[in-house]
Amino acid sequence: MKTRWYKSGKPLLKEISQSSPAANTVHIWYFGQHGFAVNLNGLVFYIDVILNALTGEDGKDCRNYPPPFNPGEVQRVDYYICTHNHADHLNLGTILPLSGANPDTKFIVPAPWVSILTRAGIDKNKVIGAACGQTLDLMGVKIFPVPAIHTQFIQSDGEKDKNGNYKDMGFVIKTDSVSLYHSGDTWITPVLIDFLKKLGSINISMLPINGTDWERTSKDCIGNISAMDAVKLAMELSIDLVIPCHYDMVPNNTENPAYFVDCFYRYCPQKRFHMCALGEKFVYG
Repeated sequence: MKTRWYKSGKPLLKEISQSSPAANTVHIWYFGQHGFAVNLNGLVFYIDVILNALTGEDGKDCRNYPPPFNPGEVQRVDYYICTHNHADHLNLGTILPLSGANPDTKFIVPAPWVSILTRAGIDKNKVIGAACGQTLDLMGVKIFPVPAIHTQFIQSDGEKDKNGNYKDMGFVIKTDSVSLYHSGDTWITPVLIDFLKKLGSINISMLPINGTDWERTSKDCIGNISAMDAVKLAMELSIDLVIPCHYDMVPNNTENPAYFVDCFYRYCPQKRFHMCALGEKFVYG
């Protein structure tokens, strides 16, 4: 595997640990695939951060680059958010050692997947089940779960469990002055647009751009919105800046981000985007 990290290891851990954004500012680090660390209002969130190997059928790690550090490192993580139950978003290989080394970390997952963590030994008091329509209020930071439409190609609404809870989610995270949207893996449908419009303007959106095709679909590799879809979403909603993601970690599920850049320049020049290097600290304010 080639090392592509701008910053990793102890220097990255130290930078996150010592970060202290102003009230109207957010600090963001990209961990590859759909993973981000975010410091908002003094709380550090990990979202879909995967720090373990992704083992293929041959027993080999299929990541294009190694994790930035071991999940069992002592690190600053107040809340660890997983958007859905796929190995590149929710993985006990990361969660269990991270929880063991960082006992104060709490976990936020879609309600249907709470049992995955608790059965694996995570204290039930540290696991928060998220449900659409139920706002989480965390010390001045509000989290609004929204549906993600992911498990079937362009269905109108997301998959739900027997209790009516969405299995796949995105999250809008807000303070009084800054808001961001992590979409999780998703397609764009009217259901999702309606949810997002009700939540008002969004400063930052982390959107997948890997798309899909017949070959991946035939091999049961679920895709996402394309680069053009991400640009159209930015055009449709009150979004200031887009961070494209989910295009680089797994060999058979990648995309050239230059295509996103081209689409954005052509169709949405009035708004902004940022291409993150792995482990780079990005400051929005």
